Amino acid sequence: MSLFQSLNMTTNTTNNLSKKMEIVGDNINNAGTTGFKGNRAEFSEVLANQSMGADGGNQMGAGAMYDKSTRDLAQGTLRSSDNATDLAIDGAGHFVVEAPFGRAYSRDGSFHFDREGFLVNSDGHKVLGFLGEEGKESNAVAPLQISKGDMPAKATTNVNMNMNLDARADVKVFNPLEPDDTSSFHRSVTVLNNKGEQQSVDVYFTKTAAGVWNYNAMAAGKDLDPQIEGKQLLGTGVVTFDALGVMANDSGLEATGVFKETGAQTFNISLTNNDEKTTQYGTDSAVHKNTRDGHEEGGVAGLGFDQGGSLTLRYTNGKSVQLGKVAVGKFPSEQGLRKVGQNLYVGNASSGQVSLGQSGLDGRGDILNSSLEESNVDITDNFVNLMTTQKSFSANAQAMTAIDSLLQNVIGLR
Repeated sequence: MSLFQSLNMTTNTTNNLSKKMEIVGDNINNAGTTGFKGNRAEFSEVLANQSMGADGGNQMGAGAMYDKSTRDLAQGTLRSSDNATDLAIDGAGHFVVEAPFGRAYSRDGSFHFDREGFLVNSDGHKVLGFLGEEGKESNAVAPLQISKGDMPAKATTNVNMNMNLDARADVKVFNPLEPDDTSSFHRSVTVLNNKGEQQSVDVYFTKTAAGVWNYNAMAAGKDLDPQIEGKQLLGTGVVTFDALGVMANDSGLEATGVFKETGAQTFNISLTNNDEKTTQYGTDSAVHKNTRDGHEEGGVAGLGFDQGGSLTLRYTNGKSVQLGKVAVGKFPSEQGLRKVGQNLYVGNASSGQVSLGQSGLDGRGDILNSSLEESNVDITDNFVNLMTTQKSFSANAQAMTAIDSLLQNVIGLR
């Protein structure tokens, strides 16, 4: 190898080492950047005489050549945050945002809501998710947005009771004019009217034959429109039991009434609650469980994300509504993603087609709420790498000086 070739080799190697220093410096500068993935410079050797030596024994090296920068996809440290809208992905995948140039992808979950109620990242790009209501997500993605309206009241439509009716009770004939004297047992239940206000309804149980009971729903006349004296019958049901006291059939009770200032209302009463049926045993009559649907009017009390990235709106009436779920994008090759700045990536032919889905499914990582993923850059390793690269750079510079000195001697020959 000539001196000029040696000089070119050290010059090229020095230029390639400067690229490595740029990459290491970029890693160090972004050690505090949320979701940042470090990079590694990769080099390959250059052969000066690849045709010499059939067995490769006489081939001469011609320095090093910068090949490419490889992204470190290792998981960054997850740290807790006081911000309820901060999210982190524990595992594979990227958040999806709507940037001016199209869809982009990021590991940075530093989100907040803008003045229009859209979930956005720190640069104002809208975060995409699967919209839904009460836990049912759609298959299409769209920007996640909170609704600012109050939750209207919802009247009761179903009452479910689980109880025991005393098999020892006497047979009677129910009389709506004398409900207390002509029934074996009664229980008051609370339903919500069309305004979401509590309304008391009495349910009377009367044993009419062996294993056969009638149950009747009645409301106070003063609560009805028009008002009447005493109580008004709203509906009747029949329940039967076998010889062992197990429920054989329940007709259900459809109650209909016109409550004062709220209009007509119909609700159903069933003697089965969460698959637990009413029984007829030789013990005192007692209600074990009583539930109803419907709710009062509610104002927005707060919002936040559940584990998994579900956006939930909470109301003052104790109800909550799931507005959607943050989408996670997965690529066949995350190494192929192209950086575009602002902690964003875009897909291309090298990364393959993105697949959008929910967290925790099909290899996608889990979304953690009130958390952020720190940079995966190891400061110690990168400073050591920086020092070794600097030493190599200095050594190449010394080699260039030595070659230059030899050239000076050759030029000075006479």
